[in-house]
Amino acid sequence: MKHVIIGAGVAGITAAQTIREMDKDAEVVVIGDERFLPYKRYLLTEFLTDSVKKEELIYTSLDSLKENRIKLRKGQFVKSISTADKTITFSHNEVMSYDRLLIATGGRPGLGPVLRTYKQYIQRYYSLKDILLLKKKLAGIHSCVVFGDGLSSLDLICGLHNLGKEITFVVKGAQVDFSLTEAVFYGQLHDYLVKRGIRIVTEDRLISVQPHGDGFLALTLQQRELEADLIFAWDYYKPNIACIKGTPVEKKLGVLVNPQLKTSEEDVYAAGDCVEIYHPELKDYWINFGWPNALEQGRTAGRNMMGAEEEYKIKDTLVLKLMGKSLQARWWK
Repeated sequence: MKHVIIGAGVAGITAAQTIREMDKDAEVVVIGDERFLPYKRYLLTEFLTDSVKKEELIYTSLDSLKENRIKLRKGQFVKSISTADKTITFSHNEVMSYDRLLIATGGRPGLGPVLRTYKQYIQRYYSLKDILLLKKKLAGIHSCVVFGDGLSSLDLICGLHNLGKEITFVVKGAQVDFSLTEAVFYGQLHDYLVKRGIRIVTEDRLISVQPHGDGFLALTLQQRELEADLIFAWDYYKPNIACIKGTPVEKKLGVLVNPQLKTSEEDVYAAGDCVEIYHPELKDYWINFGWPNALEQGRTAGRNMMGAEEEYKIKDTLVLKLMGKSLQARWWK
């Protein structure tokens, strides 16, 4: 039995390890588009601030993968899948067959059509490559502008704050607001950030970024001009599912799966940030982002690829640290 896993993040690697635990003889191949060993993406901000070392980021070593006979193909892209032939095709046109396939391609922030024009002037903040490039610039960075929804923006702001940088946070709403489960703290996040020196611009968004002196000048919809050494921005966070284009695999924003993480196609599974799964309380499909969810989905998918029929139990909340305060956040209100 040949198990092919597209995606070398926590969901993909956990699934591979689970398959190996259950079957010592199965062929297991993991395909990752980055050239690094699988790493803990949730620790990237700590790595940026030197709270953790680079070696502490590594999720699993090459020796461990070799010992478990898990073949890792780094720096390679899957451009298409044929569910009829049970094959995948790489960007270099190599074709690989599979018996069971797991799509664990994750998600990433992206720019809409307005800001996409200025992407060369916008600092990326997603991958280990992004962080390594950013670390080289830090000594000359004094001020930053951050524009982006989601808990990723809070994580970035915390890292920049810990590094002593001046931060301007641009938000679309009347105040900074996330779905925090702590009743006492709910609604107080905006003031909490302001008290820690974060400048917040409300009811606005970035519409352009241009070089300005040694730094950049961001223009907002409300015609504010924001000068900074670096501009961080994204308009959305969405699943990476380009590889299923042209296939009958059902999708909405992400790959649609049932509670066993099976897709609409036989022997094709999906796990991690690329997945949409039905939430019984919301009565709709949703994307269950976050490291703990990807870890659990990887385990469940791996077991089910081996013939189990386990259901993934949705985890609504995520614990995060915010400038000395531990909070729980959920992905929905």
